[in-house]
Amino acid sequence: MRILELFCGIGGLAAAIDGTGSMVTCAMDHDPAVLATYRHNHPEQQISRIDLSRVTPWQLATGRADLWWLSPPCQPYSVRGNRLDLQDPRSASLLRIMEVLERLPKEKLPPAIALENVPGFFQSQARERLTDILTARGYDLKEQLLCPTTLGVPMRRERYYLAASIQPLRTLQCRQRPQQIRPLSNYLDRRLDDDTPKELLLAKEDLARFAQGMSILDPDDQSAVATCFAASYGKTLMHSGAFLSCRQGARHFTPMEIARLLGLPGDFSFPPGLPLRRQWHQLGNSLSVDAVRSVLSLLPGFLPQ
Repeated sequence: MRILELFCGIGGLAAAIDGTGSMVTCAMDHDPAVLATYRHNHPEQQISRIDLSRVTPWQLATGRADLWWLSPPCQPYSVRGNRLDLQDPRSASLLRIMEVLERLPKEKLPPAIALENVPGFFQSQARERLTDILTARGYDLKEQLLCPTTLGVPMRRERYYLAASIQPLRTLQCRQRPQQIRPLSNYLDRRLDDDTPKELLLAKEDLARFAQGMSILDPDDQSAVATCFAASYGKTLMHSGAFLSCRQGARHFTPMEIARLLGLPGDFSFPPGLPLRRQWHQLGNSLSVDAVRSVLSLLPGFLPQ
């Protein structure tokens, strides 16, 4: 399967198809910082820095991809973004892609389309318009809210997923019985328990003031589940992600610990010199690789690992 990766970020989709025989024909995003991380991990990949609110039909249709994967900005549909929906300027890129889908000759439409966004997208005008367009163009659709905890990952990150195909989709893979959640300790760097770098530690005054409202996990708790890591992790203490207890008090998760929870490969890394705060920010905007694989398994022609 040949895939056009739109709003590609740091490459969560590319990680999800590793070893499946599928390939990314081109990865597109407007943010040079995330593209640098993508290129650092996929130096062979064709990458294009582009404002998708101005993308042309030719740019999308070139390469004749079998699948367009979309992870458009979530702020228009999230509580923190005030849910301005299609009135939010950050919806312009998705609106432009929907316009192209509406106007492309049928023979140039991609055989499959998939999209990921926050749960609030389910109730949005954007979702209503997109599904109307896809149905009118002859796509078979399946939608779901999926959390990595259902797939055994000890991290809550529920997201809306859409899979659409000109050919009938496979049976929905979302399991009625969730997998047993793996221990959080499997994902942690236990060397930090007794010797935590200063930049990871929470200030004692912050702990005294905010600890009651924070999710601080015991790394030895076999039932511990991390809350969703947001792009604001490392900048704000409340509602941005979980923390870990340690000998010195409590600490942030390292970027590599979060990367493991997201399912990124063991050799994933950031470009040298990228500040810690920017690493957390990029991960907060990334994808759950396990959830993406589950969604891709619905598509005819995709061979999961």
